[in-house]
Parts: sequence; structure tokens; C-alpha cells
Amino acid sequence: MKTNNKTIWVVLSLLSIGISCTSSKKESKEKIIIKASNVVSKSIGVKGMTCVGCEITLEKSISKIKGVVKVKASATKNEAIVTFDKTKTDELTIVKAIADAGYQPSTSIKNK
Repeated sequence: MKTNNKTIWVVLSLLSIGISCTSSKKESKEKIIIKASNVVSKSIGVKGMTCVGCEITLEKSISKIKGVVKVKASATKNEAIVTFDKTKTDELTIVKAIADAGYQPSTSIKNK
């Protein structure tokens, strides 16, 4: 395999940029303990999502809620499946986040 000096320089340059960027960030690691018995999954109907971008927007919005463990939004199924710690949040808070993101939450909430 033939190695070009320019290729090596570019790779090393990119590595040094990456290292300087990551070393300048302050990372905070928060330890979260969740009891399995407190975790529930709910399917919440959502109207107004039309694409993957909508799904991502909604997932980010719901994920910001303390106690939310996992979110999967589907524009084709018009729903968001949310797994959360019921001692830290509730359906009403999640429904409010859906509305605040610009979508219409349904009153249909089902266990998953």
C-alpha cells in the first residue's frame, strides 16, 4: 500500500482538530438510577407529523423531560411510544411536550 505524505498530513490534522475540540469540552456525567418496577411504556397518538424530521423533532422534545428513558415517534403510525419512570414524570407532562413541539396529542394513551 502506497502512502502519500499529503494524506498522512490531512489525517493527522483532522485528528488534532478532533482532539482539541473534545479536550476543550466540559463533560458532566450524571448517574441516574431507575427501578425497573417504576418504568412504563405508553403509546400516545400524535397528529401533525409528516416526515422523519417531525419524528426527530418530537423525539428530541420529549427526551428533554426528566425521567424519560426512551422515545420512538412514527409519522406513519401517528404515535409516539414513550418509556419513562412514572415516579419522575407522567402522561400529562409528555402530552404537554407534544403540544409545545407543535403537534396535536391524542387523548388515546395505551400501555405498550
